[in-house]
Amino acid sequence: MKGRAAVLSVLAILIAFLANPVGAFAQAGSPEGPASYPEGLVHTVAEGDTLWDLSAKYLGTPWKWPDLWEKNRFLTNPHYIYPGISIVVFAPPPKEYEFPAEEAMEEEAEVTAEAEAPPAPSAAKQPEAAPMVRILDITPSEFVRAGEFLKEAPKGIGRIRAAEEPKVAFSEGDRVFLEVAKEIPAGQLLGVYRVRGPIDARSGRSVTGYARYLVGLVQVKGKEGGEAVGVVRKSFEDLSREDQLSEEIPSYVPVSISPGAAGLKAYVISGQWENEELAARTFVYLDAGSAAGIEVGNVFRLIEGGGTPSALSAREPGISVEVGQAVVVRVSQEFSTAYVEKSTQSFPAGVTAVRGAAGGMQ
Repeated sequence: MKGRAAVLSVLAILIAFLANPVGAFAQAGSPEGPASYPEGLVHTVAEGDTLWDLSAKYLGTPWKWPDLWEKNRFLTNPHYIYPGISIVVFAPPPKEYEFPAEEAMEEEAEVTAEAEAPPAPSAAKQPEAAPMVRILDITPSEFVRAGEFLKEAPKGIGRIRAAEEPKVAFSEGDRVFLEVAKEIPAGQLLGVYRVRGPIDARSGRSVTGYARYLVGLVQVKGKEGGEAVGVVRKSFEDLSREDQLSEEIPSYVPVSISPGAAGLKAYVISGQWENEELAARTFVYLDAGSAAGIEVGNVFRLIEGGGTPSALSAREPGISVEVGQAVVVRVSQEFSTAYVEKSTQSFPAGVTAVRGAAGGMQ
């Protein structure tokens, strides 16, 4: 140890620093990833930039925008970033630096003392490998459209009044005029939500409420003649004048499958859309939530017939048929949103949902 060089290299974390600014308007595309920026990346915001765009460019999907917000908590409004500020996209990696000779000698003495100390007894038993966790097979774009069931009619902050060109419905790229109840800065993104209802549940419980889900995004561009003007940045389907504007924009979080204790029963209130028949790769709303013990990731078997109150179970009176399997992706106190990942046949609203993955759907 004494023959070691006078200078000892150690690892230390350096504070964040500014890399070369990226000024181009960020568009959705393949993720560049941290490997493309070994020295880290800090983005200098240009006009029109949003965390939604930067997430699409660097993280592979716009719906991971909270990852960038987490690194930049000085932002009070994650849906509005203004030109000139710096956004950390990828933090710089750990760097090496050299201690002065005196400090190195002290470090060497400490290392020597540690080397002379008797080794701690090693544990004979190796730690067990963590069990594999299955992640729900759903795209970020599907996930953000899950929506929710609400007891009261939701109220947004406004609506799309019209487009520059005469149109009944609006889609991506359309320049639109907005009626909003508050001042919205130029550059901010707004969610566009569709509300369906009132919906009366065809199930074993008396439930009436409203389905609300995302149909698009609008970016405010400024004002003309005192009226807010925007551009439709994303449309999952044609937008209408009845759709609500909101400052809430959902994000994608992978859903870990956790079946939950078997036996808890709920009923399907409705599907996301107005379809009479429901099937795989759609969302359904259940009439039970966290108050009943339901959690995100729980698995429910969907069962039609057998004396349940399903309105269409008369197709086979008295016979229970497992028609699908759904995974909970969103929970409120009273209701849950579940993604139907498998189905053997179409089924109506009102079928029974029983917690616990079993039966013939595995």
